[in-house]
Amino acid sequence: MDAYADKPIIRDMRVRQGETIKLPNDGPTMQEITCDDIARLALAMHDHSYFFSLCRGLSIRFSRDLNGSGTQGLYITKKSDETNPPHLIQVFFDYTYEKDGEFLYEADLIMDKGKDYEPTVNRGKHRFVANSAAIQIDWNSDETQQWRSDIERLSRSPDTLSGWIEDDLEMLGRVDKRFQP
Repeated sequence: MDAYADKPIIRDMRVRQGETIKLPNDGPTMQEITCDDIARLALAMHDHSYFFSLCRGLSIRFSRDLNGSGTQGLYITKKSDETNPPHLIQVFFDYTYEKDGEFLYEADLIMDKGKDYEPTVNRGKHRFVANSAAIQIDWNSDETQQWRSDIERLSRSPDTLSGWIEDDLEMLGRVDKRFQP
């Protein structure tokens, strides 16, 4: 039985930095979802994109310069919908110069100033924060719960093969036919 069956389905959530969406939760309290919550889920899925592509049928695309000003974007769609993709998750990131502020990741800041005829410029490592996020699937659906469970499981990594076997973790292997003993 679905543990979330009695909760209302809330789709198409859009939230900007600093805003909060309140969703019904078990009990009298409301679950608060922020822009950073959606961004962290998307970034974790991006970190394990090979798994989500192979096992969950998702296409994860990262754009490091959307509009020439260094804005970065992360888009997650179902592979079957790639011709006209409704993004399941869409997050936009902006760089920040705050030294003590919270940031989600560090990456190279690539800019072309919107001029496709000029070469891009790498401005070096910068910190990025989520500016806005949208999720087109219910936050409490079985599918998003499965994604969170996958991320938690994939984030654990025992040191030995026997640890992998004892923890009953999945392992994806890639075989290269060029290797000849």
